[in-house]
Amino acid sequence: MPTYRDIIRAATERLRASHSDSPRLDAEVLLCHVLGIDRTELYRRLPLPLATPLDRFWELVERRARGEPVAYLTGHREFYGLDFLVTPATLIPRPETEYLVTWAAERLRLRRDRPRCVDVGTGCGAIVIALAVTLRTETSAHLVGSDRSLAALRVARTNRDRLAATDVHLVCGDLLSWCRGPLDLVVANLPYLRWEQWHPGIAFEPPEALFAPDDGFGLYARLLPQAATLLRPGGACIVEIDPDQAERAMKTARLVFPTAHIAIEPDLAGLARYLTIELPEKDRAS
Repeated sequence: MPTYRDIIRAATERLRASHSDSPRLDAEVLLCHVLGIDRTELYRRLPLPLATPLDRFWELVERRARGEPVAYLTGHREFYGLDFLVTPATLIPRPETEYLVTWAAERLRLRRDRPRCVDVGTGCGAIVIALAVTLRTETSAHLVGSDRSLAALRVARTNRDRLAATDVHLVCGDLLSWCRGPLDLVVANLPYLRWEQWHPGIAFEPPEALFAPDDGFGLYARLLPQAATLLRPGGACIVEIDPDQAERAMKTARLVFPTAHIAIEPDLAGLARYLTIELPEKDRAS
C-alpha cells in the first residue's frame, strides 16, 4: 500500500512533467485540500500508508497539470495573512498587491474622524477586507469596495461575512462614477495588461479582470480624473500598474493632480509597480 510520501512523490512527478512552477507544493496543497488536513499534519503522516480513495485528488492533479490555478482548484487563496475564497469570477490575489493594503492602512491611521476609502475594482474583496481587519481596533474608517461585476461582488460579500468585516460596504458601479465623495483615500488594482501579454499562466482567470484598452492604461486614464474630483485636501491615492506604464502614469497623474506629491514605488522585485498620489492639506486638485 502506498504511503503519503509515495502519493506526493508521484503527483510531484506528474506536475513537474507538465512544467508546473511549484510541483511539490502544488501536490501537497491539493492532497491537504482533499483530505481536509493542514501541511503540518501531512508531514506527520508522510511515512504512513494511505488507504483513502484518491480519485478526487488525481482529478485535481490532472486539472493542475493542464494549467488550472491551485487557488481555483481549492477555492482558497491566502492574502495578507487571511484566507480568501476565490472563484473563476475573480482575479486571484497576488502577493505584490499586499503593499497596497500596507500603504493605505498607514494613511488611514493618520486621518481623523471617520476617513472614507474606496477600493475600486475590489474583485474578491481582498484589499478592502484586509484593510478592515487590519484597522479594526485602530480607526472607524468607512470602507467601500466597488466593482462592476456582480459575480465578483457575490464572492466579496461571502469573504466579508466569513472574515467578520461586516462594516465593509460593497457597491456595484463603474470605477468612481457612482461616488459622491469626498474621499480620503482611493485604492485600486485595476486590469492593466495588454492583450499581447497573455500567457498560459493566466488562461483560467477572467479576461475582464486582467486586460484593459489603450495599451492597458485605459481604466486608469479614466479613474485618475474621477479621483481628483472626489479626494478631499490631504487625501491620497495608490494604484498598482504595469511597470511599462510608469512614465505614462506619472505624466497623467501630474496633469490631473498638479499640486500633489506623486511617486512611482517599486515592488519587492524592484519593478515600478505602484503609483502613489498625496494631496496637500490646503490645496485641492481640480
